[in-house]
Amino acid sequence: MGGLWARWRRRRGRRGVRALDPGLKAMVRAAYDEGRPIPESLARKAAEAGDPRGMTVYGIGLGERGAYAEAVHWLGKAAATGDVSAMVVLGTVHLDHGELGEAERHFQRAADRGHAGARLALRQLRARRNGSGH
Repeated sequence: MGGLWARWRRRRGRRGVRALDPGLKAMVRAAYDEGRPIPESLARKAAEAGDPRGMTVYGIGLGERGAYAEAVHWLGKAAATGDVSAMVVLGTVHLDHGELGEAERHFQRAADRGHAGARLALRQLRARRNGSGH
């Protein structure tokens, strides 16, 4: 019975992620790692295929054009996979919209995973909340 359960879990874990075309994968990686521009339609394709970097890149693009709810959705999906950059961006989006509790939650998750920028953002957020301004 353990073998059947293990096979089911392996298949289930892979179901949400489809393999990306190598060219698209390279474009998404460059957009994610280096900030290179990528057409929104390609970022969406990568996100819908379940690629965490694609979700992050697509979420950032959505946020830049003001599609806040959609950006939060895709960044949240990427953050749920453990993507630390998505956590930081999601915290920033919430901070920009005055949602300090949500911003703190996402910054804390990233800081707990060792992201130095998230630790700094947490200190600044808490100082702002406490009225010290530093």
